[in-house]
Amino acid sequence: MKKVVVLAGGLHLLWGQSLRLLSEDGSPIPQAHVRIEPITGGEPLLFRTDSSGAVEAPPGEYKIRISSEGFVPFSGRIALPAPEPLILRRPSYQLNENIITGSYAPVQELRSLYPIRILTAERLRAQGALYLSQALMTELNARLSQDPNLGTFVNLQGLGGEHVKVLLDGVPIIGRVSGSIDLAQLPLSEIERVEIVEGPMSVLYGTDAMGGVINLITRTSRCDWEGRARFQYEGVGVYDAGFSLAGGPTKHRLSIAGGRYYFDGWDPDPHRPRASLWRPREQYNFLLNYQFSPSERLRIRVQLPYNNETFFNLKEPTITPRRIYALDEYYYTRRILPMTDLTYHLSPKLRWDQQAAFLSYRRIRNVVYKDLVTLQETLVPLEGQQDSTHEHQAWSRGGFSYAFDRLSFQLGHEIQYTVLTGGRIRGGRADMGDYAIWSTAEWQLTPTLAIRPGFRWAYNTQYETPFLPALHLRWSPTSSLTWRVGYSRGFRAPSLREQFLYLVFTNHNIQGNPDLRPERSHHLHTNLTWSRTSANALWRLRLSAFYNDVEDIIQLVVVDPLTLFTTYFNLQRFRTLGIQPRVELRTKYISILAGATVIEYRGQRWGWEAILQSTYDWKGMTFSAFFKYQGQTPIFLGEREGEVEWRWIGGFPWLDLSIGRALWQERLQITAGIRNALGITNVQANLAGGIHASGGFNSPVGMGRYPFLRIEYQIKKGAL
Repeated sequence: MKKVVVLAGGLHLLWGQSLRLLSEDGSPIPQAHVRIEPITGGEPLLFRTDSSGAVEAPPGEYKIRISSEGFVPFSGRIALPAPEPLILRRPSYQLNENIITGSYAPVQELRSLYPIRILTAERLRAQGALYLSQALMTELNARLSQDPNLGTFVNLQGLGGEHVKVLLDGVPIIGRVSGSIDLAQLPLSEIERVEIVEGPMSVLYGTDAMGGVINLITRTSRCDWEGRARFQYEGVGVYDAGFSLAGGPTKHRLSIAGGRYYFDGWDPDPHRPRASLWRPREQYNFLLNYQFSPSERLRIRVQLPYNNETFFNLKEPTITPRRIYALDEYYYTRRILPMTDLTYHLSPKLRWDQQAAFLSYRRIRNVVYKDLVTLQETLVPLEGQQDSTHEHQAWSRGGFSYAFDRLSFQLGHEIQYTVLTGGRIRGGRADMGDYAIWSTAEWQLTPTLAIRPGFRWAYNTQYETPFLPALHLRWSPTSSLTWRVGYSRGFRAPSLREQFLYLVFTNHNIQGNPDLRPERSHHLHTNLTWSRTSANALWRLRLSAFYNDVEDIIQLVVVDPLTLFTTYFNLQRFRTLGIQPRVELRTKYISILAGATVIEYRGQRWGWEAILQSTYDWKGMTFSAFFKYQGQTPIFLGEREGEVEWRWIGGFPWLDLSIGRALWQERLQITAGIRNALGITNVQANLAGGIHASGGFNSPVGMGRYPFLRIEYQIKKGAL
């Protein structure tokens, strides 16, 4: 009988509820490890608590050990059935919040079957991160490429930004430049945390998710009402200010937030004030959120995020005997993402989730003749100098989730229809639809082993899409040791810009290729995690590895150096193999994270990086340091024939330092620090275009060493 219990993981036999686990606030603790061993001897029994925090075991006297992510382990003796619930304490140090990306319901990070990282609000505040680009600057396995003209783009697991899907509360953010989302256009002022999933998530999130998913989770008010105001200054001419208000009864919650960001531009040469290397930009951000919860079973939320940016590409003046003028470029970006989501519990085990959005992105380019004496501006009436690009996307995603004690599954759909218009699109208009059904299941085979298969089937209006399977396993032989392994099939359809771009004027000749083939990939990952938890300290060691094999990867290729004709082609296979060790220590007063990543590219070249992040609390002050050394990174350039040659960007260190203090019962938060404390501005690089060309130059990385000061004031009343 005991062997049956071990294999079945605590099936409901003839025993009644014999033990229930609760947290200090009285809420149940599901999926906790429970190991009991008879005092009189015999085989130990292994269980996991159900959704009510209960287990069923035969009566008797036992030695017991309980462990659950987020709680201090418990060891001792117990008589079953227990007359009262057992209360587990939380540790004195802070643990990561539950994650929601790719999960049925919020779960602890260690319980996720995917390799995932969380950047908490406390971490973002300590780093003084205004935008996503600043937060990812010191993250492992995230290589940023800085283009002073186009923006800041991220590379995950050696795959470029066109393979990374960026979400806001699960809704895709549209408006890619050179195939990637500009991270400098994603403010963090109203973001509660950032969840990063590495590796293909095509089964759940479709195309563009071959390299991973970055999900920005907006702040949720937990008070009757609250107000916040903030101001941040950075020594390179950055001024950021904003506010937020939230409140209302439990059934009707309303929040509104807004802010303005201004950057004056920066150049390493102080005598070059106009045509600076890092161009000026101005942004206005707005967020409206309304939530209606008439009962515990139903929640409806409507959000309206809005971003408005003006990017100033000011040029060097031209001086003649009769006039002084410049040909300046202005880029106007408007992004509005109205969205709604609904959660309805049809029963305690059955839930329906539905999201829908109509996403709009517009980018306008104006070239003006500016008289630098009268300051009068006139649009330049030449072909290709004025342009407007519009992207609209109708999007919907939803499904049903059903949860048993040991088996949960989801069945859902995703609809995506995109229209791209503008003068830089061949024919002026292009559209593509992608319609998919997907399903995943999570089965707790035994108390120590869980398996999660999944699939996605899609119909694309332009490309044949393959059947996409995925399989993930999590094995926890002890409460301290967890091993994950997974396989995912990835898919990316060529974007509308890659197919139909037509950028031909003056010294530009970039054209899309409608004959491109979709990219397909295989991905393997494994992760071994060892944790030791006590009331006052957490030690965690992780060793991860991943492998990506991408077929028909798409790259921009210079076909004719004389006419500058450039287009997109499918090149040879692209493979990356990576190993990532990490060690973490948390106590009430100190937190340290150290790690490294080593990546092999295409079986030929290697890149590496290392980080050290630490915080220390002392007498109400928090000292933080975020360090990363980015080793030399290979870059691969291709030709039409499919040949590939590698170039490189040199390595460099990066260090952010800060001191934070909370005053007036934590109403006032002050953070001061130094960004880029080592003063890095550029690194040596060899990025010569064309396979037969060579040469080198400097690649911009940062704006030197500068201070920043952040002041945030908040008022709260009541608690929900």
